[in-house]
Amino acid sequence: MSATYRVRIRTVNSAPPETAAVRLIALLPDQWAAALLCCTEGTVTLALAPPNSPSSAEVASVIDEVLVNSAMRGWIRDEVASPRIGRSEGQGEG
Repeated sequence: MSATYRVRIRTVNSAPPETAAVRLIALLPDQWAAALLCCTEGTVTLALAPPNSPSSAEVASVIDEVLVNSAMRGWIRDEVASPRIGRSEGQGEG
């Protein structure tokens, strides 16, 4: 079973969160699954499911690497929550 991490980034300027969400997802490594959970003025929250269930610190490191890309200028990592194991974030009981 894969782990899903809730990740939040925030802007230090007035960059549009929807654009940042799309860019961050596009810049993630291959095999990472992502779902947008929330965009608010100044923040983006995503559910990320990387392969091989890395630690929260490893996920944070990958996000930090993505955020140094010039397309992500003005955005910083705000939070990486502990992983949820099993069902992906946002999936219903179905």
